[in-house]
Amino acid sequence: MQAMMVKNYELGSIDTIRRTAMSGNVKELPNAVSKMQENTRKANRITHNGLWNFIGSWPGMGSNIGAAQDLTQIVADVSQDVVPKYIDIASNIMSDKLFSNGQVNIKPVTAQYVNFVEANSDLMSQLARINDIPEPSIGVVRNLVNMAKGYVGTADGLLKQAETIMQDLPSYLGYKEPQTYAVMAMTPAEMRMSGGLIGAIGTLTLNKGKIEIGEFLPNDAYVKEGGADVDFDTKRIFMNDGPLYMTYDVRDLANFTDTEMTANAFLSLWKRMPWGEKTTLNGIIMVDPVVVQALVKVTGDVKLPDGTVLNGNNTAQFMMNTVYTEHEPEETNAYFGIVAKACVGTLMKHMDMKTIGSLAKDLRTLAKERHLAMYSFTPSLEDLIKAAGFSATLPTDKVNPTLGVYLTEQNPSKMGWYIKRSTKIKQICTDSAPYKYQVEYTLENTLKEDEVGKLSWYITGQFPYNEGASLDKVFFYPPYGGELSNFKVQGTGSVPAMDSFNAAIMYRSLAQVRPEQKVTYTFDVTTSKQAASRLAVDQTPMGTENTNVEYLNSCPVN
Repeated sequence: MQAMMVKNYELGSIDTIRRTAMSGNVKELPNAVSKMQENTRKANRITHNGLWNFIGSWPGMGSNIGAAQDLTQIVADVSQDVVPKYIDIASNIMSDKLFSNGQVNIKPVTAQYVNFVEANSDLMSQLARINDIPEPSIGVVRNLVNMAKGYVGTADGLLKQAETIMQDLPSYLGYKEPQTYAVMAMTPAEMRMSGGLIGAIGTLTLNKGKIEIGEFLPNDAYVKEGGADVDFDTKRIFMNDGPLYMTYDVRDLANFTDTEMTANAFLSLWKRMPWGEKTTLNGIIMVDPVVVQALVKVTGDVKLPDGTVLNGNNTAQFMMNTVYTEHEPEETNAYFGIVAKACVGTLMKHMDMKTIGSLAKDLRTLAKERHLAMYSFTPSLEDLIKAAGFSATLPTDKVNPTLGVYLTEQNPSKMGWYIKRSTKIKQICTDSAPYKYQVEYTLENTLKEDEVGKLSWYITGQFPYNEGASLDKVFFYPPYGGELSNFKVQGTGSVPAMDSFNAAIMYRSLAQVRPEQKVTYTFDVTTSKQAASRLAVDQTPMGTENTNVEYLNSCPVN
């Protein structure tokens, strides 16, 4: 009972600071610190009371009780002596106006660099005491102490990285020279592995802290320059093998699993453009309509030239479906630029820490679901972007196993909006197979047969015999260190066959999903024996924030 109280006090102290920081309410930080200090003192008093000291006198228990006492004492000392220094730094930064007239004021941040380095040094001095804790005799306690010791090294690396970021922040924000990013507007209505067909390309420039949104050009401006420079496997699987023999012009550049590959391919096109000869490209930002909808939700409704009002609920559907049913094809790409400029303009006028906190949380979730991705050609900044989860890659974590499922539309159309994808995961909970799952992955075409003739070819597709059908190349990647087996297919789809893409093993299939029809894949997944969490799914983004992953059961990972 008392051990659980200690755990709750420690977790509660961290949660208090986290929630206050996320709220952006600077005035509440001192109260949050006081609450944290009170909780850590209570936890420390419990581990040092007479009962714990008495149990510590028992044979074989001294090292275990002593370890718990040392840990709670260190946490209490950190909350009392070090955390207030970070709070003072945050309060000083946020007491100044960080955002004004669409510009980020860097001075309040850089002015705190010396204080930040000093606070980091004090924190590491306290955490270093964890390494001096003798090894406990009980396995559970020993694992806890070893985990804490591991965090010491991690914390040291993160703090040094944070110091570097603070030093380099003026460069990142364009105070030394303008930083230009290509903003690539994707539409999952025409699926590509990491998003959708690129419909328009704009620029975002950071110039002395000010965010400037450039004109969004339709993809035609880049298409005439031909295909990007791509690797051998991309040519083999997508350019030389149909049904759609892709050119990998700008429209197809979301058809990589890694954001870095998209960035390098786009850079090869950028350098051929007249503006690319004059302007250095510092990175890319890939966004789809679900991200724009999240921005509209934060910044407020957007009224389009035709009178349509977009809000935090209808923006994604408008940009992935309605715009194609009610407007001519040549008009559709312009709408993204109109909405994006309106959102960013409003955002910069009303930017504050509360807005940033709310938006950052939403964007991180959207990045995890591949609606948003970023890449910087500046290595130190890219390290930060990747660590924050904004630069997508194939899953490479044995401890947190992830199945990869990526689709590429082979029928030029906007049928992706009508394809509902769902995943059902059942874990096999026997001792003989503790790391195995059975997975069911379904593609369902929700378009009604009698609606096909009412829609334009631009939506239903250009390939004969496939009107209203989604024709998809589907790639299944096993979790890192794991494997896939026993594939079965219901519906019009080929049984996935083993192949490789840039040395990574995957299984590829071709599926034709006609109106009101389904294609379902069932297969077994074996994870690495190092897995410590349940199987997750990384997949081509859908037209909504819902990933439609259902876990049918739950059992411990051994």
